[in-house]
Amino acid sequence: MRVLLGAVLAVVALVAPLAAQETSSDIQVNQALIAEITVGLNCKVEIVGSREAPGTERGSVDVFDKAPELSPLGTVVPALPGLGFGVRARAADGLTIAGATFRVIHPPFTESGTTEQSWSANYTDDGFSTHLYRFDYPHEMVTGTWVMEATHAGAVLYRVNFTVIPAKDFPGAETLCDPAGLLSGDLAGPPRG
Repeated sequence: MRVLLGAVLAVVALVAPLAAQETSSDIQVNQALIAEITVGLNCKVEIVGSREAPGTERGSVDVFDKAPELSPLGTVVPALPGLGFGVRARAADGLTIAGATFRVIHPPFTESGTTEQSWSANYTDDGFSTHLYRFDYPHEMVTGTWVMEATHAGAVLYRVNFTVIPAKDFPGAETLCDPAGLLSGDLAGPPRG
């Protein structure tokens, strides 16, 4: 398991902001606390370190110093080795949310039975905090509903439902992480409801 986390103070977004996504039944946002949210897939991220995260299967999360690019392919995720998916969020104007909990809830892993992982997160109004999950091992690539949510002081900041499907069921999955694939915008992805 490799969980990735980072915060970047530059406002960088490659996918539609919250206003365009708030009607999705897969994405719920507490607009009083979160100003913007984007979701997507990621093939490559530069890891600069790790930090302790006892609520994860591995006991730590990877840290990156530049926000990874998220492709705007929605919330359907092919189960591909090395593919990441996640959420980028910014706190509402005037807010800093320190000590939030970011949680990933997923079907049981085939080897360990793990169904939930969590770590601490912070959100500010002057930059995005990005959280990803990347498939590093075959036992992690379980299909079904994966939920990513952030909470603080009993309040849900956001909740995103991803659907992980077999790679064979995702058109173009075999070239998704080719240099021209994921971020080219040429992939339509699977049909959406």
